[in-house]
Amino acid sequence: MNGFYKPKSRPLVLGHRGVPLAHQENTMAGFRKAVELGIDGIELDVFATRDGEVVVFHDEDTERLTGVKGLISEMTWDEVSRLRVQKRIVQDDNGNYQTYGREERIPLLEEVLDELQDDLLINVEMKAYRPMWSRRKTGRLVADVIRKTGSCDRVVATSFDFFMLRDLENDYRSIHSGFAYDDGMADGIEKWCRLLPEIGSEFSQAAGNQNHMTFINRLLELNAVGRMVGSSVVGVEHTLIDSDTVQKFHDRNMLVGAYTLFPYDTRTVSASESDQMAEARRLHELKVDWIETDDPEKLLKLYTS
Repeated sequence: MNGFYKPKSRPLVLGHRGVPLAHQENTMAGFRKAVELGIDGIELDVFATRDGEVVVFHDEDTERLTGVKGLISEMTWDEVSRLRVQKRIVQDDNGNYQTYGREERIPLLEEVLDELQDDLLINVEMKAYRPMWSRRKTGRLVADVIRKTGSCDRVVATSFDFFMLRDLENDYRSIHSGFAYDDGMADGIEKWCRLLPEIGSEFSQAAGNQNHMTFINRLLELNAVGRMVGSSVVGVEHTLIDSDTVQKFHDRNMLVGAYTLFPYDTRTVSASESDQMAEARRLHELKVDWIETDDPEKLLKLYTS
Protein backbone atom coordinates (compact mmCIF):
# COMPACT_ATOMS: atom_id res chain seq x y z
CA MET A 1 0.00 0.00 0.00
CA ASN A 2 1.17 3.51 -0.77
CA GLY A 3 2.29 5.19 2.46
CA PHE A 4 0.08 8.21 1.91
CA TYR A 5 -2.95 5.88 2.00
CA LYS A 6 -2.12 4.11 5.26
CA PRO A 7 -4.51 4.78 8.18
CA LYS A 8 -3.60 7.87 10.16
CA SER A 9 -4.87 9.75 13.22
CA ARG A 10 -3.58 13.15 12.07
CA PRO A 11 -2.50 14.78 8.82
CA LEU A 12 0.90 13.71 7.59
CA VAL A 13 3.43 16.53 8.01
CA LEU A 14 5.47 17.24 4.87
CA GLY A 15 8.32 19.70 4.77
CA HIS A 16 7.61 22.12 1.93
CA ARG A 17 10.68 21.96 -0.35
CA GLY A 18 12.45 20.21 2.54
CA VAL A 19 13.11 22.26 5.68
CA PRO A 20 13.72 25.76 4.28
CA LEU A 21 14.19 27.35 7.70
CA ALA A 22 17.31 25.23 8.16
CA HIS A 23 18.65 24.64 4.63
CA GLN A 24 18.02 25.97 1.15
CA GLU A 25 14.85 24.76 -0.51
CA ASN A 26 14.93 21.57 -2.58
CA THR A 27 18.43 20.53 -1.51
CA MET A 28 19.78 17.27 -0.10
CA ALA A 29 20.78 19.11 3.08
CA GLY A 30 17.15 20.10 3.63
CA PHE A 31 15.86 16.61 2.89
CA ARG A 32 18.36 15.06 5.30
CA LYS A 33 17.23 17.55 7.94
CA ALA A 34 13.65 16.33 7.42
CA VAL A 35 14.81 12.79 8.19
CA GLU A 36 16.62 14.04 11.29
CA LEU A 37 13.47 15.79 12.55
CA GLY A 38 11.41 12.64 12.17
CA ILE A 39 8.67 14.24 10.07
CA ASP A 40 6.52 12.15 7.76
CA GLY A 41 7.72 13.39 4.42
CA ILE A 42 8.66 16.20 2.08
CA GLU A 43 7.33 18.05 -0.94
CA LEU A 44 9.78 18.85 -3.71
CA ASP A 45 9.62 20.45 -7.16
CA VAL A 46 11.02 19.13 -10.42
CA PHE A 47 11.79 20.32 -13.94
CA ALA A 48 13.01 18.39 -16.96
CA THR A 49 16.23 19.69 -18.49
CA ARG A 50 16.71 20.09 -22.22
CA ASP A 51 18.40 16.68 -22.38
CA GLY A 52 15.68 14.90 -20.41
CA GLU A 53 17.05 14.72 -16.86
CA VAL A 54 14.66 15.39 -13.96
CA VAL A 55 16.17 17.94 -11.57
CA VAL A 56 14.88 19.10 -8.20
CA PHE A 57 14.37 22.86 -8.42
CA HIS A 58 11.50 25.30 -7.87
CA ASP A 59 11.90 28.26 -10.24
CA GLU A 60 12.05 28.04 -13.99
CA ASP A 61 14.44 31.02 -13.98
CA THR A 62 17.53 30.07 -12.03
CA GLU A 63 18.51 33.61 -10.99
CA ARG A 64 16.69 33.94 -7.62
CA LEU A 65 18.25 30.79 -6.23
CA THR A 66 21.63 30.65 -7.96
CA GLY A 67 22.40 34.23 -8.99
CA VAL A 68 22.81 33.03 -12.58
CA LYS A 69 20.09 34.00 -15.02
CA GLY A 70 18.77 31.24 -17.25
CA LEU A 71 15.82 28.94 -17.90
CA ILE A 72 16.37 25.55 -16.35
CA SER A 73 14.21 23.80 -18.94
CA GLU A 74 16.53 25.11 -21.67
CA MET A 75 19.73 23.97 -19.94
CA THR A 76 21.40 20.57 -20.09
CA TRP A 77 22.00 18.61 -16.91
CA ASP A 78 25.73 19.30 -17.28
CA GLU A 79 24.99 23.05 -17.18
CA VAL A 80 22.60 22.76 -14.25
CA SER A 81 24.98 20.58 -12.26
CA ARG A 82 27.55 23.37 -12.24
CA LEU A 83 25.18 25.83 -10.57
CA ARG A 84 24.96 26.26 -6.81
CA VAL A 85 22.06 27.42 -4.68
CA GLN A 86 23.20 30.61 -2.95
CA LYS A 87 23.65 31.16 0.77
CA ARG A 88 21.19 34.08 0.74
CA ILE A 89 17.65 33.55 -0.59
CA VAL A 90 15.11 36.36 -0.92
CA GLN A 91 12.27 36.00 1.57
CA ASP A 92 9.90 38.85 0.75
CA ASP A 93 9.48 42.02 -1.28
CA ASN A 94 11.04 44.17 1.45
CA GLY A 95 14.57 42.97 0.80
CA ASN A 96 14.69 40.43 3.63
CA TYR A 97 16.75 37.30 3.11
CA GLN A 98 17.04 33.86 4.61
CA THR A 99 20.74 33.17 5.18
CA TYR A 100 22.34 29.72 5.24
CA GLY A 101 25.76 28.35 6.13
CA ARG A 102 26.96 27.29 2.70
CA GLU A 103 26.02 26.94 -0.93
CA GLU A 104 24.26 23.75 -2.02
CA ARG A 105 24.18 21.87 -5.30
CA ILE A 106 21.04 21.02 -7.29
CA PRO A 107 20.15 17.30 -7.09
CA LEU A 108 18.55 14.92 -9.54
CA LEU A 109 15.20 13.39 -8.56
CA GLU A 110 16.72 9.95 -8.97
CA GLU A 111 19.41 10.53 -6.35
CA VAL A 112 16.87 11.97 -3.90
CA LEU A 113 14.61 8.94 -4.22
CA ASP A 114 17.57 6.56 -4.01
CA GLU A 115 18.95 8.11 -0.81
CA LEU A 116 15.62 8.51 0.98
CA GLN A 117 14.42 4.97 0.22
CA ASP A 118 12.61 4.21 3.48
CA ASP A 119 12.88 7.49 5.35
CA LEU A 120 10.27 9.84 3.92
CA LEU A 121 7.05 10.00 1.93
CA ILE A 122 7.47 12.36 -1.01
CA ASN A 123 5.14 14.59 -3.01
CA VAL A 124 6.86 15.20 -6.34
CA GLU A 125 5.41 18.37 -7.82
CA MET A 126 6.01 18.57 -11.54
CA LYS A 127 6.48 22.31 -11.74
CA ALA A 128 4.40 24.32 -14.16
CA TYR A 129 3.25 27.93 -14.13
CA ARG A 130 0.68 27.17 -16.82
CA PRO A 131 -0.33 24.01 -18.69
CA MET A 132 1.87 23.44 -21.75
CA TRP A 133 1.33 20.61 -24.20
CA SER A 134 4.96 20.86 -25.31
CA ARG A 135 6.19 19.92 -21.82
CA ARG A 136 3.93 16.93 -21.26
CA LYS A 137 6.93 14.57 -21.54
CA THR A 138 7.96 15.64 -18.03
CA GLY A 139 5.25 13.30 -16.77
CA ARG A 140 6.77 10.33 -18.57
CA LEU A 141 10.28 11.21 -17.41
CA VAL A 142 9.14 11.43 -13.77
CA ALA A 143 7.30 8.12 -14.14
CA ASP A 144 10.51 6.54 -15.43
CA VAL A 145 12.47 7.74 -12.39
CA ILE A 146 9.82 6.52 -9.95
CA ARG A 147 9.74 3.13 -11.68
CA LYS A 148 13.54 2.86 -11.79
CA THR A 149 13.95 3.66 -8.09
CA GLY A 150 11.07 1.45 -6.95
CA SER A 151 9.41 4.42 -5.26
CA CYS A 152 5.77 3.96 -6.24
CA ASP A 153 4.61 3.05 -2.72
CA ARG A 154 6.05 6.15 -1.07
CA VAL A 155 5.49 8.82 -3.70
CA VAL A 156 2.60 10.89 -5.03
CA ALA A 157 2.96 13.23 -8.00
CA THR A 158 1.08 16.51 -8.34
CA SER A 159 1.09 19.35 -10.84
CA PHE A 160 -0.75 22.42 -12.08
CA ASP A 161 -0.27 20.95 -15.57
CA PHE A 162 -2.83 18.31 -16.53
CA PHE A 163 -0.85 17.42 -19.67
CA MET A 164 2.08 16.28 -17.52
CA LEU A 165 -0.24 14.35 -15.23
CA ARG A 166 -1.95 12.60 -18.14
CA ASP A 167 1.42 11.67 -19.63
CA LEU A 168 2.57 10.26 -16.28
CA GLU A 169 -0.63 8.27 -15.76
CA ASN A 170 -0.51 6.86 -19.29
CA ASP A 171 3.06 5.70 -18.71
CA TYR A 172 2.71 4.27 -15.17
CA ARG A 173 -0.84 3.94 -13.87
CA SER A 174 0.22 2.61 -10.47
CA ILE A 175 1.47 6.05 -9.44
CA HIS A 176 -0.89 8.09 -7.26
CA SER A 177 -1.13 11.51 -8.86
CA GLY A 178 -3.37 14.55 -8.94
CA PHE A 179 -4.04 18.08 -10.07
CA ALA A 180 -3.19 21.03 -7.82
CA TYR A 181 -5.43 24.04 -7.15
CA ASP A 182 -4.24 27.48 -6.07
CA ASP A 183 -6.31 30.43 -4.89
CA GLY A 184 -4.34 32.56 -7.38
CA MET A 185 -6.43 30.88 -10.07
CA ALA A 186 -9.15 33.40 -9.15
CA ASP A 187 -7.63 35.96 -11.52
CA GLY A 188 -8.02 33.61 -14.44
CA ILE A 189 -11.53 32.63 -13.37
CA GLU A 190 -12.60 36.27 -13.45
CA LYS A 191 -11.47 36.53 -17.09
CA TRP A 192 -13.27 33.29 -17.97
CA CYS A 193 -16.46 34.59 -16.40
CA ARG A 194 -16.31 37.72 -18.53
CA LEU A 195 -15.77 35.70 -21.68
CA LEU A 196 -18.31 33.00 -20.79
CA PRO A 197 -20.96 34.75 -18.66
CA GLU A 198 -23.34 31.79 -18.76
CA ILE A 199 -20.80 29.69 -16.82
CA GLY A 200 -20.31 32.40 -14.22
CA SER A 201 -24.07 32.74 -13.87
CA GLU A 202 -24.55 29.00 -13.40
CA PHE A 203 -22.00 28.81 -10.61
CA SER A 204 -23.12 32.02 -8.92
CA GLN A 205 -26.61 30.57 -8.52
CA ALA A 206 -25.28 27.71 -6.41
CA ALA A 207 -25.52 28.22 -2.66
CA GLY A 208 -22.24 29.40 -1.19
CA ASN A 209 -20.65 30.18 -4.56
CA GLN A 210 -20.95 33.93 -4.77
CA ASN A 211 -17.34 34.90 -5.46
CA HIS A 212 -14.36 33.72 -7.48
CA MET A 213 -12.71 31.91 -4.58
CA THR A 214 -15.76 29.74 -4.05
CA PHE A 215 -16.03 29.34 -7.81
CA ILE A 216 -12.63 27.62 -7.71
CA ASN A 217 -13.77 25.57 -4.73
CA ARG A 218 -16.71 24.41 -6.80
CA LEU A 219 -14.46 23.45 -9.73
CA LEU A 220 -12.20 21.64 -7.28
CA GLU A 221 -15.03 19.67 -5.72
CA LEU A 222 -16.47 18.66 -9.11
CA ASN A 223 -13.13 16.90 -9.78
CA ALA A 224 -13.45 17.32 -13.55
CA VAL A 225 -9.69 17.53 -14.05
CA GLY A 226 -9.16 14.58 -11.74
CA ARG A 227 -11.52 12.43 -13.77
CA MET A 228 -9.82 13.50 -17.00
CA VAL A 229 -6.31 12.51 -15.90
CA GLY A 230 -7.23 9.58 -13.65
CA SER A 231 -6.24 11.21 -10.38
CA SER A 232 -6.27 9.52 -6.99
CA VAL A 233 -5.06 12.55 -4.97
CA VAL A 234 -5.52 16.31 -5.11
CA GLY A 235 -3.29 19.15 -3.92
CA VAL A 236 -5.12 22.21 -2.60
CA GLU A 237 -4.11 25.59 -1.23
CA HIS A 238 -5.60 25.44 2.25
CA THR A 239 -7.71 28.58 1.71
CA LEU A 240 -9.80 26.69 -0.86
CA ILE A 241 -10.82 23.91 1.53
CA ASP A 242 -14.27 24.36 3.04
CA SER A 243 -16.28 22.22 5.45
CA ASP A 244 -17.16 19.44 3.00
CA THR A 245 -14.27 19.49 0.50
CA VAL A 246 -12.23 16.73 2.11
CA GLN A 247 -15.20 14.44 2.65
CA LYS A 248 -16.22 14.74 -1.00
CA PHE A 249 -12.82 13.50 -2.09
CA HIS A 250 -12.67 10.78 0.55
CA ASP A 251 -16.00 9.53 -0.76
CA ARG A 252 -14.18 9.02 -4.09
CA ASN A 253 -11.31 7.23 -2.29
CA MET A 254 -9.06 10.19 -3.10
CA LEU A 255 -6.58 11.88 -0.78
CA VAL A 256 -6.37 15.61 -0.10
CA GLY A 257 -3.10 17.40 0.54
CA ALA A 258 -3.05 21.03 1.70
CA TYR A 259 -0.34 23.69 1.36
CA THR A 260 1.44 25.81 2.70
CA LEU A 261 1.28 26.48 6.45
CA PHE A 262 3.79 28.62 8.38
CA PRO A 263 5.35 29.95 5.15
CA TYR A 264 8.76 31.57 5.34
CA ASP A 265 8.23 33.25 1.98
CA THR A 266 5.86 36.08 2.97
CA ARG A 267 5.53 37.73 -0.44
CA THR A 268 2.05 36.30 -0.98
CA VAL A 269 1.00 35.21 2.54
CA SER A 270 0.57 37.49 5.53
CA ALA A 271 -1.41 35.35 8.03
CA SER A 272 -0.41 35.70 11.66
CA GLU A 273 1.07 32.90 13.76
CA SER A 274 -2.21 32.46 15.66
CA ASP A 275 -4.15 32.29 12.39
CA GLN A 276 -1.81 29.61 11.08
CA MET A 277 -2.21 27.62 14.30
CA ALA A 278 -5.99 27.85 14.02
CA GLU A 279 -5.83 26.78 10.39
CA ALA A 280 -3.69 23.74 11.29
CA ARG A 281 -6.34 22.68 13.82
CA ARG A 282 -9.15 23.24 11.31
CA LEU A 283 -7.45 21.10 8.68
CA HIS A 284 -6.88 18.38 11.27
CA GLU A 285 -10.58 18.39 12.18
CA LEU A 286 -11.51 18.15 8.49
CA LYS A 287 -9.25 15.06 8.18
CA VAL A 288 -6.94 16.46 5.51
CA ASP A 289 -4.48 13.70 4.59
CA TRP A 290 -1.27 15.70 4.47
CA ILE A 291 -0.12 19.28 5.05
CA GLU A 292 2.93 20.92 3.53
CA THR A 293 4.70 23.46 5.70
CA ASP A 294 7.88 25.53 5.80
CA ASP A 295 8.14 24.79 9.53
CA PRO A 296 7.47 21.05 9.82
CA GLU A 297 8.97 20.87 13.30
CA LYS A 298 6.39 23.33 14.62
CA LEU A 299 3.48 21.61 12.91
CA LEU A 300 4.53 18.14 14.08
CA LYS A 301 4.85 19.42 17.63
CA LEU A 302 1.34 20.91 17.44
CA TYR A 303 -0.11 17.57 16.33
CA THR A 304 1.80 15.35 18.73
CA SER A 305 1.82 17.43 21.92
